[in-house]
Amino acid sequence: MKKILLALAFASMMATGAFAQMSVVKEAAKLVGSNDPQKLMEAFNKLQPALTNPESAQNAETWYLAGKCAFGLYDQLSIMKQMQEGQGQQSDIPAEQLADMLMGGFELMRTALPLDSVKETNKDGSLKLDKNGQPKVKTKYSKEITDIMGSHISDVLTFAGDCINNQKYEPAAKAYNNFFELLDSEVAHKANVQLSPEDYAQTKFFQGFAQYYSKDYENAYKNISTAVAGGYTENNAAEYKASALDNILLAKANAGDYAAAIRLIDEVLATDPGNAHLYDMKGSVIEMDKGYKAEGVIECYKKAVELDPENADANYNYGRMFYNQAAEAIDANPTASTAQLVPIVKPFYEQALPYLQKAASLNNENITPQAKRLLDDIDYKYEQMGLKK
Repeated sequence: MKKILLALAFASMMATGAFAQMSVVKEAAKLVGSNDPQKLMEAFNKLQPALTNPESAQNAETWYLAGKCAFGLYDQLSIMKQMQEGQGQQSDIPAEQLADMLMGGFELMRTALPLDSVKETNKDGSLKLDKNGQPKVKTKYSKEITDIMGSHISDVLTFAGDCINNQKYEPAAKAYNNFFELLDSEVAHKANVQLSPEDYAQTKFFQGFAQYYSKDYENAYKNISTAVAGGYTENNAAEYKASALDNILLAKANAGDYAAAIRLIDEVLATDPGNAHLYDMKGSVIEMDKGYKAEGVIECYKKAVELDPENADANYNYGRMFYNQAAEAIDANPTASTAQLVPIVKPFYEQALPYLQKAASLNNENITPQAKRLLDDIDYKYEQMGLKK
């Protein structure tokens, strides 16, 4: 089958006279009801100049017919694609083209809707008025536009899911965004398109999932949080939520906006005070600020360990702070003998040891090697000072 490609590049078309374009619109209208993709494509191509002509572009019929062509092509070529694949053939109809037709159809119909309002007139040309004295308005295409759009909303969700399955995350994110925008529209309400609370939470997760892999972490965090709040627990949703937040915080901290990162952490902690990971993150962000005070960092790591004694990062960071204090004490006393250093640094090492040992024991691929390096150094220092652990 010959490939049929659809390009919705309206801006590049040359506009000609309004009268000529409206004549073309009437010609295209005769082809729009066809189920033949070639005729639908012919009608669509005929309509292109009318979409940019200043006069014909103000006519609802122009956009309505173009949208009907786009949806008709989507429907017919989707059927052909399914038939080819059902027969074990590799379809020659690109999925991207189907997506362009589908989303282009919505764009065209959305443009048509506000234009489809005609003020009624009396025989003498005066406006008909309603009981409130306002001009009466009638529509010609709005019901069919609403019906066509409503019947295709679920197709947007199907396309988004296909993109996820094929790891095309940016078009998936865009499709999910379009889906939720449509779901909140009057079109969806009239077509009774809705999701159950469970399906809504699941769909919000996949919207956030697509945004996460598109590196749109702020929207990913927002939508995955909505999913988790709605009871969605599959596909490591909580982990993706935490990771999205980490990426947001790191971006703010790396940009030097430590105050914004801390504010965000505190906002989340206000609703999730038992989140050990966030206390650990808060300590890390404070440390990134060169003007930080050790006491504030230590309190964050201490709180994280208290909330989650099995948290490898928190144990390592809490122990590392005492290890660092010992190192600072050594640097601050360059002329002190080993015997003189013992009472200064030993208390810090004694505080560090249980947390570093815990971190090393938790078999975290990132933390365990770091904890072991500090423990080996403490062993060496103890040997130098003639101490036993």
